Amino acid sequence: MFIKYTPKVPRLKVIPLIPCGGKTFDNDTVTLRPGTNELTEQEWEAIKPHIKELIGIEIIPFTVAVKEGVKDKRAKTLADVPVTTARRIIQGCNDPKTLQKWFNSELPDELLLVLSKRMRKLKIEPKDLEDDAGDELKDSDITPENESGAGDEDDDLENDAGDFEDFDGNSGSGGNDDADEDDLEDNEETT
Repeated sequence: MFIKYTPKVPRLKVIPLIPCGGKTFDNDTVTLRPGTNELTEQEWEAIKPHIKELIGIEIIPFTVAVKEGVKDKRAKTLADVPVTTARRIIQGCNDPKTLQKWFNSELPDELLLVLSKRMRKLKIEPKDLEDDAGDELKDSDITPENESGAGDEDDDLENDAGDFEDFDGNSGSGGNDDADEDDLEDNEETT
């Protein structure tokens, strides 16, 4: 459920959540910030008695038609709202917790972009998703090459030099430096 809070003087409205009828809440209060706020139906029912003089004046609950494919007739979360309407709701929201909750929910990329722009404008840093924490590599996941057996097929690098022809066309010198010196002496005598 969405609430538009437009106080005459910009301020926060903190409303106590008093458990009634066996309902319990995660928080003790609901904080309304100027602009668009998202509440659950239970929270709305619990705060209504405390704000009845402001309903319709500063606090306006509104419903949004759902996008196609959703069973309910009223949108309960931003994910149920059509994209064009969701953009306007995001632009009107000033609550960091609500923006963060929406940012971490499953929304189309277009809305995530609108959310990130709104958060930057309000200087709110998006927190990393909890799911990303499991994607990090641990030291135990990394095995050095000498332990894994990779590279064992060519351990004899010293003898590999004999596999190639040297610069003057002689092959198979095998890295024998004496043969190279003899070739140089022969070249000096002929010049």
